[in-house]
Amino acid sequence: MTVREAIAAADLLRPNTLTDELKARFVYELDCDIAELQDVEQPSFVWPEEDAELLMPAPHDNIYPLYLAAKIDYYNQESALYANDMAIYNSAYEEARRWWRRHNRPAYTGNWRVM
Repeated sequence: MTVREAIAAADLLRPNTLTDELKARFVYELDCDIAELQDVEQPSFVWPEEDAELLMPAPHDNIYPLYLAAKIDYYNQESALYANDMAIYNSAYEEARRWWRRHNRPAYTGNWRVM
């Protein structure tokens, strides 16, 4: 998923008046958290010049529009929607984080000792 795709998906979920630049900054904010999880270099904010591919792959890339929808609700002062969206986003993020760790942890070499 790219930044533009995440923004377009969030706009379908929550029509809004926030600028695309602000929404792109929110996406990069989340991508920086994911970079830390994946132990890779932090992405730089080069939008709209570059429509970067985001770090979390499909099918877990749904976290980006969910995060944006929550941020849109927050800035529109829709507290009930914000709370619901954050609960959904947090669940999706935790699932994505667990998936990433399961598929990217170091292989067991038989050298672990139980004390």
